[in-house]
Amino acid sequence: MDEYPSATLDGKLTYVTSEPRSSLPFLGILIVVGLVFVLGNSTPETVVARTGAAAGVIVLVLLAIFLLLTATRRRIVEFDLVARKLTMSHSRFRRPNKVILDCPFDQCRALGRIEYDSDGHVSYGVYVELVSGRRHDIPITESTIQEAGRIAARLSDATGIPRLDTKF
Repeated sequence: MDEYPSATLDGKLTYVTSEPRSSLPFLGILIVVGLVFVLGNSTPETVVARTGAAAGVIVLVLLAIFLLLTATRRRIVEFDLVARKLTMSHSRFRRPNKVILDCPFDQCRALGRIEYDSDGHVSYGVYVELVSGRRHDIPITESTIQEAGRIAARLSDATGIPRLDTKF
């Protein structure tokens, strides 16, 4: 079982996700099969067929690039307990993080466990809601009720942000 980091010497709780979406392996296989099929027709008889094959290759290459960018995206959520601020950022290919949220804990209205009904089964996550009403997800490794509750309770205790469990 993965253990989340405790507050380090610098007083930060960091949650990171870097796993690819579940559909990526299937889509990757489809792209490879498509490329083999398009490149297998190496002797097109007409100009129209060549143009169609070239367009197919371009579309498949663009899909592969899109999937690669999606698979390498990491989301980082950091609770700085000393400075009392929340920072959320994205990064790709180990490049510097692009900060999408940087606010003090005073701007956070609530955090807690959230219940999602997806495809007939229930999954759980952790969120933080800002005073503006905007919600942001906090990455967790398991989407169980126990794991989400444990992380939400720990963050609420450490940050002082009120806990509010909800359904989506």
